[in-house]
Amino acid sequence: MSTSATQGAVAALTGLALLVAVVHLSRRGRLSFRYTMGWIAVASIGILGVFLLPLAAPIARGLAVSPAALLALVAFVFFLAITIQLSISISGLQQQNRTLAEEIARLRHETRTSPPRDD
Repeated sequence: MSTSATQGAVAALTGLALLVAVVHLSRRGRLSFRYTMGWIAVASIGILGVFLLPLAAPIARGLAVSPAALLALVAFVFFLAITIQLSISISGLQQQNRTLAEEIARLRHETRTSPPRDD
């Protein structure tokens, strides 16, 4: 088996393992539909990596790297972008959590300090 075939098989098996993990997490309710679909797309690209290696070969030769190294670099940049996007999402959720906690504290304070109402 050639090196590129081995690299393609490894990419396909990695994508398949990711797909299985994502489906498992989704079925257990640990991953929302939005992220499930995104990760299924990523896993599919990994599975199709067998076909992407020959397409990346001319570009890789121009950059004097192997096709697998080029795809690894693209994958790294892609995962870096996902990390930044998730950081932005977490930052927004953190701000919402803070706002809600402050509102709850204000409401608790108001209910404890307000005089009882006679209805």
